[in-house]
Amino acid sequence: MKETITWHRLLTMTLTDYFTNTMYKVEPEKDTSVTQQFLDVLIRRDDGKPPEEVPDGLENLGEHNLITYKSHHETLDGWTMNELTGHYVSYRKQVSPREKLAPEACFRRYAVSTRFPKNLTAWTTLKECKKGVYDVIWGDLHVRVIVLSRVSDDRRNAIWNMFSAIPEKVRYGAGRYR
Repeated sequence: MKETITWHRLLTMTLTDYFTNTMYKVEPEKDTSVTQQFLDVLIRRDDGKPPEEVPDGLENLGEHNLITYKSHHETLDGWTMNELTGHYVSYRKQVSPREKLAPEACFRRYAVSTRFPKNLTAWTTLKECKKGVYDVIWGDLHVRVIVLSRVSDDRRNAIWNMFSAIPEKVRYGAGRYR
């Protein structure tokens, strides 16, 4: 009979022993979700027909699409990208079978920002795909960044234009949104 070693438990026990009678305390299986964390938007594939068209940046929707949003009062920065990564990791674990993570290809990450994220450019390169839509590599993850104040004034972008904080674009979007 093959014996299974519980490596996580063994490491925890060894660290507990090592730090005994020191100023440090080892806490096994620590629940880090004491404060509830909320993902801004989740778009999940369900039954039904696909949309006739999607706003710029959402052409590559997958089975699970996680969106963080920063209004004109907020900054899209490295911390925001780290939060999005944390939401992705937690959500992927939640929707995966017990012993095996759901495939990475099932998930998309989006950072939607009213303003151009100048602070983010210090940490990564924003590769423009189309007007107002950028691809970013954050760690080893792909993130689509959509800058609402920079997307084109097309009918398909009416929803984005309404949140652009530019009065003319807001009026344009509100007049065309269905």
